[in-house]
Amino acid sequence: MLACFIQPSFAQEEPDYEEISVYFQVQNIGSIEIPAVIRNQDILLPVADIFQFLRIRNKLSNNLDSITGFFISPESTYQIVKSNNQIHFLGKTYSLKPGEFVRTETNLYLLSKYLGEVFGLDCKFNQRSMTVVMSTKLELPAMRERRQEEMRQNISKLNGEIKADSVIRRNFPMFHFGMADWSVIATHTLPGNSDTRLNLALGSILGGGEFNAYLNYDSKEVFSEKQQNYYWKFVNNFNPYIRQTTIGKINVEAISSLYNPVLGIKFTNTPTIFRRSFGSYPLSDYTNPGWIVELYVNNVLVDYAKADGSGFFSFQVPLVYGNSNVKLKFYGPWGEERSREQQITIPFNFLPPGEFEYTMSAGMVEDDKQSMLARGEMHYGLNSITTLGAGVEYFSNLGTEPIMPFVNLALRPISNMMVS
Repeated sequence: MLACFIQPSFAQEEPDYEEISVYFQVQNIGSIEIPAVIRNQDILLPVADIFQFLRIRNKLSNNLDSITGFFISPESTYQIVKSNNQIHFLGKTYSLKPGEFVRTETNLYLLSKYLGEVFGLDCKFNQRSMTVVMSTKLELPAMRERRQEEMRQNISKLNGEIKADSVIRRNFPMFHFGMADWSVIATHTLPGNSDTRLNLALGSILGGGEFNAYLNYDSKEVFSEKQQNYYWKFVNNFNPYIRQTTIGKINVEAISSLYNPVLGIKFTNTPTIFRRSFGSYPLSDYTNPGWIVELYVNNVLVDYAKADGSGFFSFQVPLVYGNSNVKLKFYGPWGEERSREQQITIPFNFLPPGEFEYTMSAGMVEDDKQSMLARGEMHYGLNSITTLGAGVEYFSNLGTEPIMPFVNLALRPISNMMVS
């Protein structure tokens, strides 16, 4: 009897997962097409590809056995290991079940729910549209990068830079009556004492300039012209040679002691508008290669630059009068962030480099001798830390030596010191 033994044969075991392509969408960032693994009703996503898209630092091992890096900040390191099916993040260890971590020939796939439980990246899979939508409450590096790009595109708007199509110059009418303020105060006290005071203030335009008069009268005192104030002032800030002209009672910053008003003329090329800009100075330094550097002046973004291969960057920092807070923010390619700031003070008696200003005054002092006074003063901005000044004053009441020349210097040797 011949017995025949047939050994059963088995077909090659097929994996119980399917590798497909899906669309991965993140609000405020965008969408990309990534590979994914579907296992029953669950989806496994490629961690390295997703982290790369979200600009999260990651490094995939050569044998596709682990992924290491940091999450948003360099202090928040993580490690995903396939050999023991564990995730190490923020001092905690998460153990995965078999089948929740899959390695293929090209990538590592993690069950989508762990992206939400461990990293706060909640993923919802729509099988009909083959789309994975991710939501998170965190500000991911890719979100911050997108927001900063939008801010950098609007730097001119943030700085308030407005380009006018045309400039409407002011009119200079020959005469226009503006405003008159007056008051009459009359008092009478027993036994028969009385007092009357009159005050009149006039404002108008005369010959293209403004004319102002402040007149007062008191019945108990003798009317005195030197107690009245009146002047005519013409302003044209578009004229670089003479921007202000004043005739009448003028203010003179004299070295001499004056106890009476001055009736005369004064002209200068100093503008009436408030000077804000002082110029700029070069700022250069080194950081990590490829990092983005943003320049903030008084918490306003004014410029940005990308460091070259050696880490070098440079800016032209705009300076304004008063105190300025200059801050540099450094952004790495994986969400790293650093900052550095300093204070810069520009005194108001400094002129921008290359600018020249003068003031000339002459008139009669309304004293008993009717003394004559003349004064000329000039200032020049030599550079960003030095302003030079000089002038001469003539006062006839000084007798044998009526002429007084003078010089002045404003120097800022270091940022927190001024010498005048």
